[in-house]
Amino acid sequence: MAKIFINPGHAPGGYPDPGATGPSGLRESDVNTDVAAMTADYLRTAGCEVMVYQSDSLQDICDQANAWGADAVVSIHCNSFSATSTGMEIYTSRGYTRADDLATLIMAQMSGEFPVLPVRSDWSDGDVDKEAGLYVLMHTIALAVLVELAFISNPAEEAILASHEGKRKFAAAIARGVTDYLSQ
Repeated sequence: MAKIFINPGHAPGGYPDPGATGPSGLRESDVNTDVAAMTADYLRTAGCEVMVYQSDSLQDICDQANAWGADAVVSIHCNSFSATSTGMEIYTSRGYTRADDLATLIMAQMSGEFPVLPVRSDWSDGDVDKEAGLYVLMHTIALAVLVELAFISNPAEEAILASHEGKRKFAAAIARGVTDYLSQ
């Protein structure tokens, strides 16, 4: 049974770090918590063992994932920049790893659910993922991806992130991407 570690980004309950806040006051930590819980439910139904862990400490998150023996780590976030920024992103560590394959499958599912949201990627290397030295990607033993659902700073995308249906669709897409990866 695959062990999938899900990290809803930012602090539990939003304190001390709620992450970004949208124009209407929607907090990133709350969206991430909801999407992570739904994703976990879908993955458990698909037969995965799942651990959901939210912390304000990146080291703590990595320590928990590593100690649990996760097969894959999915960190869930919302993007924020300006009211006109738009789209979805997914990050992996630098260089090709198995996480690139997982990222491609998750993004395929997310873009299928949200065809109007552009995929923000590093097309220069032909991949849908962006590569970065983000802490959680670099300090977990398991393959890891960091998903940026949409821009909470954009009022139209914030509305998607605030809606139950929007969160459900993101969660289902992430879970399907993971199960697609596991079935390879």
